[in-house]
Amino acid sequence: MTDHLHRIDKFAVPERSRDEFLRQVHHTHAILGAQPGILRNDVLTLIGGDSTFNVVTVVSWESADALRNAGRAVAADVADTGFDRDTFLERLGVTGDFGTYAA
Repeated sequence: MTDHLHRIDKFAVPERSRDEFLRQVHHTHAILGAQPGILRNDVLTLIGGDSTFNVVTVVSWESADALRNAGRAVAADVADTGFDRDTFLERLGVTGDFGTYAA
């Protein structure tokens, strides 16, 4: 067993909202990708199969400290930009499922 943590978020994104949604996701993932301790930083889109979720993000960290520090970096960006995730998702009609997992 490792101490690695995996943040896996799944989204049901209406086609009409896809481009704007992915722009914001890529912005956030650029911040995450620059943080120490990141092991994986993927934004995946569904290309086949029967799933409610058509966008999935997977970010893996070498430790809980790395994950917390990355959270602080994203929070600083939110404070600078005034981004409100809940309002954004509601406006675009996106539903999400969020979680942190360990092996």
